[in-house]
Amino acid sequence: MKQQVFLFCATVLMLLCTNSGVVKAQTQPEPHVILVEFIFDETKLDEAIDLLSELQMQTLENEEGCLVYDVLLSEEEPTKIFIYESYENEAAFKAHTNSAHYKEILSKKLKPLIKQEKITKVFPLNFEGQFSDAEF
Repeated sequence: MKQQVFLFCATVLMLLCTNSGVVKAQTQPEPHVILVEFIFDETKLDEAIDLLSELQMQTLENEEGCLVYDVLLSEEEPTKIFIYESYENEAAFKAHTNSAHYKEILSKKLKPLIKQEKITKVFPLNFEGQFSDAEF
């Protein structure tokens, strides 16, 4: 009898442990990740880099939901700058776009310098939240 109770408890414990990942993946919000591509006039590039560096610093220092904020200069096209942004969820991204530093730096100062802009929403394939097959 004790052996049957032990096996029952062990089986229930195993089931709980293996299913906890599924429950966690279903309840954990997906990260919000974007790639932004800017092209600037060559004469405005230094000013744009300074503004993007300031925005990067303010974002990383003041936004808990920001996981990554990288500013990258293209090697092939020196007037092209990429930003890789990753947030815990869409709400954290919305908080970023509603922040005072975003509105001041990007909306007021950087926008007039941008010749071209492209935003691509992406999702990481190796996210710890483990996407289900149905999401692909």
